[in-house]
Amino acid sequence: MKLFVVRHGETKENVSEMLQGNMDTILDQKGKEQALNLNSTLEQKQIDMVFCSPKKRTLETAILAYPKSKIIFDDRLKSRNHGEFEGKSRSEINIEEYWNIKINKQYDQAESVGSLFGRVKDFIHDLKQNYEDKNILIVTHSGIVRVLYYYFNGIPEDGNLLGYQSVNASLEEYEI
Repeated sequence: MKLFVVRHGETKENVSEMLQGNMDTILDQKGKEQALNLNSTLEQKQIDMVFCSPKKRTLETAILAYPKSKIIFDDRLKSRNHGEFEGKSRSEINIEEYWNIKINKQYDQAESVGSLFGRVKDFIHDLKQNYEDKNILIVTHSGIVRVLYYYFNGIPEDGNLLGYQSVNASLEEYEI
């Protein structure tokens, strides 16, 4: 099984470094162009299925980047629930603590990084169980892309997950 993981295209909230979480934002013009630019690369892959977060920005990206496939929505691909931090700038929170899986701070409303990691692992487990012979495109958010990176490459000893940064409309490939 091959996984092709795409982060959604740029939004105006990305530009302002806002924690969007589960806000239902849309792609800006640059984000639409980024998604369209993925099309020729994805056309060369042998993609059997497309899984997508149900948010507008991921759906737009999926449709523009790979329009010829049916899209399967999965809530486990939604962005990290930022709870009380949603809509705030990254600079307004302790981002190092927020993305440290060893600390795994529990917040009043925001999803812990451990919980996020757990739901991504659950999603991957389901793919392994049900689609082992398929090549799958996943269109999702930066937090999910980050967790997938560390799922496949190992978690750093210090637990800090900020070492890997995806960019809008990036494409990662993994083999299971």
